[in-house]
Amino acid sequence: MDVQAVSALLAALLILAIGASVLLRSRSDRMYTAFAAFTFTVSAWHLCSFIDAATGSPVMRWLALWAAATIPPTAIRFFRIFLAQPSIGGPNRGPRVTLAWTMLAYAGLITSAIYKPIHESTWFLVPFGTYVFGGLYRCVYDLWRQYRATAKRVERTRVGYLALGGFVATTLTLTDVLPRFGIAWPAIGNVLGILYLYFLSQTLFRNRLLDLNELVGKMAVLGSLVVLLSAVYGFLLYWVGSGQQGLYLLNALVAAFVILILFEPIRSWLENSINRWLLRQGTELRGKIEAVRKQLPGVVDVADMVTKITAAIEESRRVTDASMYLLDADGAGFDRASFLGTPPPERLDANTERILLDRVRTGYLDLEQLQRELDQTPNAGERTPPDLEAKRTALVALRTRVEELSASVIFPLFGSAETEQGPWLLGLFCVRDDRTDTAFDADDLDSFRGLAIAAARVIESSQAYERVKERDRLAALGEMSAGLAHEIRNPLGAIKGAAQLLVTSESASSPENLEFLNIIIEEANRLNNVVTRFLDYARSERPGGEGADKVDLNNVVRKTVQLLQQQDPLKSVELRVRIDEQLPMVAGDPESLLQVFLNLGQNALQAMPEGGVLEILTTRRRRSRLGYGQFSEVRFRDTGVGIPRDRLKKLFIPFYTTKQKGTGLGLAISHRIINQHGGTIEVRSTIGQGSTFSVFLPAAEPVPSHKIEDIIETGRLETKPIDKLSDADDVEVVADRVG
Repeated sequence: MDVQAVSALLAALLILAIGASVLLRSRSDRMYTAFAAFTFTVSAWHLCSFIDAATGSPVMRWLALWAAATIPPTAIRFFRIFLAQPSIGGPNRGPRVTLAWTMLAYAGLITSAIYKPIHESTWFLVPFGTYVFGGLYRCVYDLWRQYRATAKRVERTRVGYLALGGFVATTLTLTDVLPRFGIAWPAIGNVLGILYLYFLSQTLFRNRLLDLNELVGKMAVLGSLVVLLSAVYGFLLYWVGSGQQGLYLLNALVAAFVILILFEPIRSWLENSINRWLLRQGTELRGKIEAVRKQLPGVVDVADMVTKITAAIEESRRVTDASMYLLDADGAGFDRASFLGTPPPERLDANTERILLDRVRTGYLDLEQLQRELDQTPNAGERTPPDLEAKRTALVALRTRVEELSASVIFPLFGSAETEQGPWLLGLFCVRDDRTDTAFDADDLDSFRGLAIAAARVIESSQAYERVKERDRLAALGEMSAGLAHEIRNPLGAIKGAAQLLVTSESASSPENLEFLNIIIEEANRLNNVVTRFLDYARSERPGGEGADKVDLNNVVRKTVQLLQQQDPLKSVELRVRIDEQLPMVAGDPESLLQVFLNLGQNALQAMPEGGVLEILTTRRRRSRLGYGQFSEVRFRDTGVGIPRDRLKKLFIPFYTTKQKGTGLGLAISHRIINQHGGTIEVRSTIGQGSTFSVFLPAAEPVPSHKIEDIIETGRLETKPIDKLSDADDVEVVADRVG
């Protein structure tokens, strides 16, 4: 048996193992199954080639060609799925043209099996080999095209590595046929093919492409493992001796068990040691961080800041996974602004992630330190105290959540404002290097911490800049208001007066003329209303300032409900009201607040064209986007059509409306009034399920904590008709249907 045959057998076994290792990770991932199909096909070709060389069977030679004919479509399908990943950005397309050539090759092999063995002739093998290796070179061409199209320098370099490796592996595999023509050539094509498929499989496990340093590290780890494990296996088999063949099987089993026991700890130790040695050779990470940190003071736009930080982290090649979360406009959670590597969750809810956020507020969260704390906490048992058992459960849950975020270290982006729990948290910065457990030393952590501080300053500067822009815009609107009223209202009065005179004159006897005159009067009134509402928006008084009256929001809500019941919508809406009689008083103007609540209620009714439920409730809260304290909340929750996510941030912009006859000033005025009262409006919406508008106003006189506890302990919930609602009841009210 020649070297080519033995090489084919080893290639078949190793490539089969590579494909199986990928398939065992996930059988539902489309990319994993495509890679497994490709490797299994290559393994089948090598196995059939080995049996053909060992036995000379024409059937196995025919089966080897059948497996070879299947390699191009499976290879092209995998590489195109691989290149279509979001991190690479290639087009999503299948091997349609290649499948036509595959069918033609299958037809030739079927003809060879039924009629005449043409698969052994040169005139068949030459075009057949051109088809097979042409398909593999097409994969290399796809990699090269993506290399040319990739904009990011790091991804471009890595795709270039894969294209070059694929070209070399395919070319040397092609040269393995030279010995069949009497040309001496070493069997190195199979070896490089195995290495290429192995490193390609590693990119699937890590959802990224391997860089050059990691390739060297992997090769060093594999080489060291081969030497160590070969030494163990060889020593135990050598111990058998020439005259003790009965012990051969026993020693082989012992050697296998020893290898299995030693494999995982040796692999982990070697990977960590070699990777630490490789990664600590340069200071590129700290250099990149320092360079981008010097640029941040001149950055005002938060999106630009995120882009610069992400690019610097990616170019450093020291971080395999990174993400940045920023506090949303409502202060209720953190939205993912960018990421590298494995996609983390798109949003972190502030209430759900309370344990994680509290831990991050202590300075930063280190997964390695978290694991040490977990190792020092005893496992749950019969004699384990409940507090230790609860602590271990919390640590396990926290570790799991950090791993879901693809992070090993999480840094906070602290603002300058203070809350009851510490500095105001503006965002999170997560990093990880999955090549080793201890990739970042103390200097690296200091660099990341400094970058997080600089990013927080940019966010605050951006917010201050937006406030200045808003102040200047409002000042300009105020200056325009007087001139606008003079230039528009006077001509409007003349137009309306003339139209009213014409209505009463003889020229209006015609129904057609009367209809046009009524349209003029109606549109003049509408335009006058727009000017009035614009002037209301441009006012600068602050009804919530010092000396303002104390307002009972429950009374304002009751008046709002009465006015909403007088509406005459064309649908049936169920109105539910829940009153918290212990709601703290607020400082402000009740008429202005009534205008806000009435506008929110009318918008909710209009959002339910097919009917639904409108819930209005008042309650006490200790937190809003304004920070921590005591707030009175009035919430309007409907079951309407919902608001698209891209429109939520535009709701309070003047003249922005989705209604055909809306002015776009209702919510803008409401937002302005609530801001003048020192409060805020938070919005939540889900398409098809409805929207929730929550008005938060700071309490004029905070309710003592002991009184709140008494209210909670003695609180009750009853149901009464709305006309019997009294000021002394803490009730849930279900009103009659509106409309």
